[in-house]
Amino acid sequence: MHPPAHRPGRLLVATATFVLFAVWSNSFIAIGYLLGSDVSAARFDAIGLTVARFLPAALVCAVYCFGFHARESLEAVRAEWPRLLACGAFSVPAYNLALYYGQEHGVPAPIAALTTALLPLFVMLLAAGFLGERLTRRRLAGFAVALSGMAVVALSRRGQGSRAYALAIAVTVLAPLSWSLFSVLSKRPAARVGPLLWTYLSVLLGSAMLLPLVPRAWGPWSRLDVPGWGALLYLSLPCTVLGFALWTWLLKHLPASSVGFTVFLNPPLATVSKVVLVALFPATFVFAVTAQEIAGGALALVGLMLAVTGGGVRGRVTRRRLENT
Repeated sequence: MHPPAHRPGRLLVATATFVLFAVWSNSFIAIGYLLGSDVSAARFDAIGLTVARFLPAALVCAVYCFGFHARESLEAVRAEWPRLLACGAFSVPAYNLALYYGQEHGVPAPIAALTTALLPLFVMLLAAGFLGERLTRRRLAGFAVALSGMAVVALSRRGQGSRAYALAIAVTVLAPLSWSLFSVLSKRPAARVGPLLWTYLSVLLGSAMLLPLVPRAWGPWSRLDVPGWGALLYLSLPCTVLGFALWTWLLKHLPASSVGFTVFLNPPLATVSKVVLVALFPATFVFAVTAQEIAGGALALVGLMLAVTGGGVRGRVTRRRLENT
């Protein structure tokens, strides 16, 4: 028999959660900076930034997986290659191309962070679609309120660019959907293989899918200035190498629904960081969120909290089934 798994203390889990979202909330600001959403010119487009971010991270993951854990990595690939390919696709190209498209086309960092709070809602819908969990009136009401809030955000821009902005919001919402699929698919194998090894194998395979697009990033890479390199390495190392590993570690020790709920930290932390940066560096950063976007974001968060809280015995039983998927 295997010895009982060591469960980390609440303080360690809380610290890991805060560190993760302190790092991740600022990723939206770094992304916007590199895509030219602030005052400075764009260093990359959405495709180029996805490639530039993940190839350095993939090198670190490759060294860890096949330099120090080659046997375990090969066994995991042989046993779980379909799921690994899916996790790689959802966590790297699908999530990042959707998010970067939105920010490249005018979605401010705080609003991009807000869309990630939809993750628990998507987990709830996955449970309903694949595990037969009943969508209660409370959840349907929360879903409707959350979508209404996102609609208010999407329709906040007036004039010629209103349709393009609504499309950018819609594409950005595909990012948390991709991440929820990665999280649900990772739960069972990450517990068996190990969260760090599973995450790095997923990043490695997802990054390999970007290899045909390397020429798209090569020119911007060669012209990147020191602040640009700082923002890019922040995305590659703390946000990817550390952040992805912390997320999967939390999935190992907490229910997926509980981990998903922590993404509510992203919007306020991203907003506070952006306000501070605008105050410190007004020539570099701008706070472009309108009052209607703030109102719509608040409405979306109210709907999400209504949808994901409560649920009764049946909901708890079904969520346990989701953890074992």
